[in-house]
Amino acid sequence: MPKGKPWTREDEKALREMVEQGASIEAIAEAFDREPDAIRMKVKRLDLKVVVQRNGSYRTTTSGLLPSDILTHEQALRILAGAIEKASEPGLDKVEIMRLKVLVDAAKTYDSVLEKFEKWVEIENRLLELDKKIQELQKAQKVQS
Repeated sequence: MPKGKPWTREDEKALREMVEQGASIEAIAEAFDREPDAIRMKVKRLDLKVVVQRNGSYRTTTSGLLPSDILTHEQALRILAGAIEKASEPGLDKVEIMRLKVLVDAAKTYDSVLEKFEKWVEIENRLLELDKKIQELQKAQKVQS
């Protein structure tokens, strides 16, 4: 089976935007000049959810996949503490222990990623402040000239 044309980052960004706007697979396929099956495969690879509408046509959406707000460190630690507390109870079966292990690992990973995210946000805010100050200085220089 021959491969289609490769997806660029711009294509993927545009695809995500169309997905978030609720465009149909057929409309997306037409916009990208690709087969609907190619769009379905890419949507699946990008972990976007495909929903069948009542009339039988397909629509893609990210709703339900992403939380409306991110958890705080405190909320992640509460989940971690709750999982650890539950894991200390006697008589848990293997499935419950594995589920709790997944929760503990996820909470620890999430907290680590959240910390990095917060540092990047802080750096971005500092850069924005510096950019504003540079613009103010440039305006002041033009006035003095």
